[in-house]
Amino acid sequence: MLKMAIIGQAARGEAYLARPQITARVKDNLDKEGNVLLVAPRRVGKSSLLFDLLDNPPANSLVIYYTSESVNSENEYYKKLFNHLVERLKGVKKHATKVTAIAKDLFSRIEEINIKGSVKIGESKVSYFNELQKLLDTIELREEKIIILNDELASTVENIIRDENPSSAIHFLGTMRELRQSPTLNKKVRFIFAGSIGLGNIVSKLEVVNLVNDLTEVTIPPLSQNEASKLVGKIINGSSITISPGGFQHLLDVIEWWIPYYFQILLDESYTILQERNETVISETVIDEAVKKALKHRLYFEHWFTRLRKAFEGDDFSFVKDVLNLASEKQTVSSAEIVNFATQHKLEDSYKHLLNALKYDGYLNNDADAKIYRFNSPLLREWWRCNVAN
Repeated sequence: MLKMAIIGQAARGEAYLARPQITARVKDNLDKEGNVLLVAPRRVGKSSLLFDLLDNPPANSLVIYYTSESVNSENEYYKKLFNHLVERLKGVKKHATKVTAIAKDLFSRIEEINIKGSVKIGESKVSYFNELQKLLDTIELREEKIIILNDELASTVENIIRDENPSSAIHFLGTMRELRQSPTLNKKVRFIFAGSIGLGNIVSKLEVVNLVNDLTEVTIPPLSQNEASKLVGKIINGSSITISPGGFQHLLDVIEWWIPYYFQILLDESYTILQERNETVISETVIDEAVKKALKHRLYFEHWFTRLRKAFEGDDFSFVKDVLNLASEKQTVSSAEIVNFATQHKLEDSYKHLLNALKYDGYLNNDADAKIYRFNSPLLREWWRCNVAN
């Protein structure tokens, strides 16, 4: 495997392809006392950008990275965030004593409760939202800011909807907004949210867009051709291989939707092919062979299917599967065909939310024609046609 071909993982350090214009927009909004929602389909590089901010924090900031993908309740979310914040502040000399005292006080109160009942009952009586507020109120930061990088917030909301109910999810979104809007806390804390699911689509379906309309959206687009060239250079740098001009252009053509994930896959497969042939140049024919090998590698694409299987059930899942099946077989699917599927599954009132989810998550787009949808990636389209539609 090539040194920089970190397939499916967030890139950090030397492996990260800096995108300074996007980072500048994020930092500019933080300077304006705003909170940021990174908007992009999966595999475009949201988590990598968060890690870059963690590794290269803005001046006068304490940065905390927190992924909440597995969290499925409001109190669990705030408990984990409270614990992350405590650990981070304990590592700062001027805050360590006070934060340690706050944590010990909370622990002693939980222990006192537990004398009268089980640990589970004791924990359930602690409001970690309140404890987090008290902690943030107590800490004196002066010129410093706490920047919380929250990966997969939208997954948390989905989990709460599924495991509890929509009302609980709405309450959680409300307390999150309350935290961001607190007159005392918003001078100390900034949030940057990211995730592979569209938060905007979820709150639209819940009809509570007002609970997130204070967030400034920063879009992360696919790579430009120049950025794609830099990424290829990073991936093959330090190896004995090169890529011909024709090979690079062909790589762009077969990927079409220029996100880092597909470059990593095809360059890694190309490297394996060259090793087997005892060659060193990635050419058009090598790229074609790499595509064939990649499409046989189920793990490269399986997550695109399992994500839908996890997120949707019953008629919702049948609808999105039918839409993607037809788009993979015909290369496009029309709005009229989509409406027909919605009618078949009795989803006339809700199918647009499902369609928006497919667009946000990076499966489909209708950029060229508002009434015609196609897969973003020819690679995913072909894999879906062979492994799901047939």
